[in-house]
Amino acid sequence: MKNCLRKIRYLTHPYLIKRAILKPFEERESQKHRLRISEYKQYSRSIVDGIEILMNVNKSDIVKLIRELEDSNFLRYINSCIEQTRGIGGSMDIEYGQLLYVLVRISKPAVVVETGVANGVSSSFILKALDDNARGRLYSIDLHYREGVAVPLGKELGWVIPWELRNRWSLVLGESTRILPKLLRRLRCIDFFLHDSRHTYKTMMNEYNIVWPYLRYGGLLLSDDVIENDAFIDFADRVKMHFVVVGRMGVIKKVAI
Repeated sequence: MKNCLRKIRYLTHPYLIKRAILKPFEERESQKHRLRISEYKQYSRSIVDGIEILMNVNKSDIVKLIRELEDSNFLRYINSCIEQTRGIGGSMDIEYGQLLYVLVRISKPAVVVETGVANGVSSSFILKALDDNARGRLYSIDLHYREGVAVPLGKELGWVIPWELRNRWSLVLGESTRILPKLLRRLRCIDFFLHDSRHTYKTMMNEYNIVWPYLRYGGLLLSDDVIENDAFIDFADRVKMHFVVVGRMGVIKKVAI
């Protein structure tokens, strides 16, 4: 029944039909860029070890922030929301949410940009960290047509995000590779970027290349599902940056060469 409703949802929007038609071709193209995925294993780290390497902070401080989050009503609320998204794509794992939270808490960014919102789980972790830092704003980019596709029927983009955190959130609708250049020109400089939109080699590479010149030194570039293709490792080689992988999430810290 859910799959049937999702197909109906696609048929009501020409843009979604276009994406469904192009998807097999994009996936086939990405398959050509899977020659290096075994290399990701050597960069794989736990949350604590990965953050320690990237941010040069004590493990005890990282563990303290994780426990702070685990003891919060916020995490209990997020878990209850995730239960409502079973069978619908677009929900981020709690482990990655913890990674986002701790990295934002430690790096204290003023400007955060993410592509891909869906239910708003990753956005919520970022916004929670910004709120606890008492500084920063999140700009999120996603497509118009997500109800019944990446979010449950009857729900809107980012429905998981607690209302008390939304004063630090701006949602921009549209294709990421079209919206990003305009948004970044307006923002001029950003501190933290998360790719979580279409995980094809082309889209991932395009987003990384668009964002990199606007990411300040010391800023972080994160990407979900990096192990799906070679985009992240190819990009890291191009910009000559070290990176770590936590689960399926890749993280690069931009430093002066």
